[in-house]
Amino acid sequence: MTSSLDVISYIFNALNCAHPFRVSRILLLAEWRAEERLGHRLTDLTYVKESFGFYMEGLAEVIEYLQNRGCLEKVEEEKCLRYLCGPPELPPDVASLLEEIIAETKGLSDRELNKLVIEDPRYGR
Repeated sequence: MTSSLDVISYIFNALNCAHPFRVSRILLLAEWRAEERLGHRLTDLTYVKESFGFYMEGLAEVIEYLQNRGCLEKVEEEKCLRYLCGPPELPPDVASLLEEIIAETKGLSDRELNKLVIEDPRYGR
């Protein structure tokens, strides 16, 4: 399993400036694909399903850690977090999988991305 910190950093770096909501949806899609292709999840984060959607236990702590290290800064006018540190090293299969998910979701609005996740049959599990 790759560290949650590295995977989340990689996604923020690839998106340049993103809201944690978007990062969480991309990460869940990547987790599902990793389970299918690689036989394991990418992180040890816990996903908690609620009536309004889901949240990830541990994501806020990773973001706070990255902010404290100077790797994430808030960009108020764009309502996002900009990644400032160098990209983390990930195994090629993990990096490729993340790039694939990021490319597939690039043109989606946050609403469309959320719909893609919550309408997926795996979401109910």
